[in-house]
Amino acid sequence: SSTMSFSEAEVQSARGAWEKMYVDAEDNGTTVLVRMFTEHPDTKSYFTHFKGMDSAEEMKQSDQIRGHGKRVFTAINDMVQHLDNSEAFLGIVNPLGKKHATQLKIDPKNFRV
Repeated sequence: SSTMSFSEAEVQSARGAWEKMYVDAEDNGTTVLVRMFTEHPDTKSYFTHFKGMDSAEEMKQSDQIRGHGKRVFTAINDMVQHLDNSEAFLGIVNPLGKKHATQLKIDPKNFRV
């Protein structure tokens, strides 16, 4: 198992930067998903209820996309809060990664997106 080694200053810097994004988790999470779906339309294929949405405006108004964007940002927030505890961090990341890889069968190339 790999250990993370961030200095206290790095952890605080990351938390400070993230805090600005997380203040509006739903809108910012929605913006990130809409951008991903717009720039990489094949990623929509993993979300059956997003497939028919073609315009960015339609996606921005979708309760499902807004809800998923907020869930994504909440998960990232949990990770950021545990940057100084690799065991807790991996306890969040590993199950999410496993679920996305095995149950949801996300193509590994999409993790870079």
